[in-house]
Amino acid sequence: MKKRLLFALFTVLVIHVSAQETKRVLFLGNSYTGVNNLPQMIADVALSLGDTLIFDSNTPGGYTLNGHSTNAISQAKIAQGGWDFVVLQEQSQLPAFPYSQFSTASLPYSITLCNQIRAANSCAKPLFYMTWGRKNGDQANCAIYPPLCTYSGMQGQLRERYLLMGDTNIA
Repeated sequence: MKKRLLFALFTVLVIHVSAQETKRVLFLGNSYTGVNNLPQMIADVALSLGDTLIFDSNTPGGYTLNGHSTNAISQAKIAQGGWDFVVLQEQSQLPAFPYSQFSTASLPYSITLCNQIRAANSCAKPLFYMTWGRKNGDQANCAIYPPLCTYSGMQGQLRERYLLMGDTNIA
């Protein structure tokens, strides 16, 4: 599943980085984005097609969209402007939690960040990097929210919520 998600993100960025272009992308997330150096992997894919991807990132472990909305480093990188895309990745479990929790702990900060991005550069396009469900679901939270008990339940919640963040933030 991880490979399919990475492929989907690659596809979106590669489609937009066509005809031997140079694009600038900012990645704001956490270890899901940073540990395997996703920005460099995408830059390498673009380069293999003759394109150039200039990127920057801020990916502290466990970070949330809420954290990025007030983090001085993230804010400075957004304010720098000049980005064609800003990739936003939420903490891995948060979007899968009950809607009441997601709607207060995550969704408002997706809106805040998209507004900040557009204020710094009206042409920048926010993109959401959907994370993946855990192999055996989120067992630590399964008892309080049964959809998290399995991979497919957790993945379904993540997909629904990332699509909602994307739909909510279309400019």
